[in-house]
Amino acid sequence: MEKDKTEIFIYSRKSKWTGRGESIENQVQMCRDYIERYIPEAKNADVRVFEDEGYSGKNTKRPEFQKMMKEVKQGKCKYLVCYKLDRMGRNIIDIASLVEELNHLKVSFISVKENFDTSTPLGKTMLYIAGIFAQMEREQIAERVKDNMMLLAKNGRWLGGNTPLGFVSQKDEKVQIDDKIKTSYRLKEDGDEMKIVHFIFQEFQEKQSLIKVVEYFLKNDILTKRGKEYSTTAIKDILTNPVYCIADEDAYEYFETMGCQLCFTREEANGTRGLISYAKTSSETYKNKDNPPEEWIIALGKHKGEIKGKDFVKVQKMIAANSTKSESYRKVKNEIALLSGILYCTCGHAMRPKYYNVKQITEEGERKFSYRCPYKDRTHGEKCNVENAPGNDLDQLVCEELFRYAEPDSRIGTMLEELKKQFENSKSDSVDELGLLNQAIKEKEESINNLIATIKKPGRSQAFIEHIDEEISKLEEECEKLRNRATLLKEGKESVIKDVNQVDLIISELESFKKSFQTLSVPQKREYLRLLLDKVVWDGETAHIFLYGSH
Repeated sequence: MEKDKTEIFIYSRKSKWTGRGESIENQVQMCRDYIERYIPEAKNADVRVFEDEGYSGKNTKRPEFQKMMKEVKQGKCKYLVCYKLDRMGRNIIDIASLVEELNHLKVSFISVKENFDTSTPLGKTMLYIAGIFAQMEREQIAERVKDNMMLLAKNGRWLGGNTPLGFVSQKDEKVQIDDKIKTSYRLKEDGDEMKIVHFIFQEFQEKQSLIKVVEYFLKNDILTKRGKEYSTTAIKDILTNPVYCIADEDAYEYFETMGCQLCFTREEANGTRGLISYAKTSSETYKNKDNPPEEWIIALGKHKGEIKGKDFVKVQKMIAANSTKSESYRKVKNEIALLSGILYCTCGHAMRPKYYNVKQITEEGERKFSYRCPYKDRTHGEKCNVENAPGNDLDQLVCEELFRYAEPDSRIGTMLEELKKQFENSKSDSVDELGLLNQAIKEKEESINNLIATIKKPGRSQAFIEHIDEEISKLEEECEKLRNRATLLKEGKESVIKDVNQVDLIISELESFKKSFQTLSVPQKREYLRLLLDKVVWDGETAHIFLYGSH
């Protein structure tokens, strides 16, 4: 019987496609050439390629890399080959961890360009050293990017992306960056849009509320630049964007006090130009995240400012004060409402609880409250007219309905038991088939061994040996197919076991629900409901209950 084939993994990565140089294809081909020449087991090895195109090496959050490492940990790889060390990553900590893990798993790591082989002490030492240089290179790249950013900031360029409300992007001139000539852009005022910007600043200073500004826009069908409804986040982004601020003495003082990196002098802040900011946010894991003010780069733009520094600073302080207040606002103040966070209006907005007058209480002595649609309130009923939901009654009715679900003979209970039986039958069938497959594999392996023994007997002709070789090859192919099918069945069996356990968990949760629910505190009850309910939708008359997986 032939031993299991040696598996060799090739990993390649490139931050972006260029069609030349160290392309994905070139990296893979050079790795294949190396494998054929220098790895003894290459002739009968199973070589697999993992490719990440368009991913940076700053961390290991790359889909093919993660997939590859998952299989490496399952013992499917003997050699891991890459063209160059920095293809694996540029962070010394990541590389060091990778080396340790591969050594622990007895997987040899080979870098073609540097000719490293971690199966030798010298190769391991050199790999660590090269990793240090890879990280140094990364840090130098980051420094060059920052230097370029500062250079661009001094020129007041617009670097692209979605232009702020009130501006359009306009070609300016050709500039030289890193020995390359590139087109420079600047911001140009859009008069109609800028009127909205001025209104937002004026309205916020008057109302001192982001929500009040949003309510006005919703009521009057005023949409964002990209045709969406305004949100408090969108309004806040406009109010805090330095692009609208006039570069004057007040603005300079404010950003200097904040600790920002200023690319202009106090004398240049003469009120004739606007500001432009760089590195105010980062795109870590593809989501904008605010950087600390110390990392902001504030420069003079090529556009004129719109909001006086004094007014801009006033708005920033108001927003900061409101943010402090909103921390307590986000906490659930209503100590009775059970459906907070899972109750939705048919218009799609999450409904919020609100107490009635302190004198209005239920027979149980609880203060009465209702669930209200915030969209309805903000548009004063013009965009949504769904009736408020009686909070105390709705909470009780939803819980009673769930109590009915918890009964063993309920429709949900019957469905869950039937589902469990189907999973168990599937599990039993897979076990029976798995036994037959293993038996068939065993028989074919015995046949292969018998044929091999036949070849070893003296006096066999070349034609006979070739015929036996063909039979062995056929049997090996059949064995491989059977093994693959058996592997799939094993995985399916494990999946079925998980499904059965999940159904058991749901049944157990429902059975204990009614018994334990009444003894819980309101916050605990809310958490319990979230385990069972996906959401509840209120249409003004009826509450529609959606269990997880029921829609």
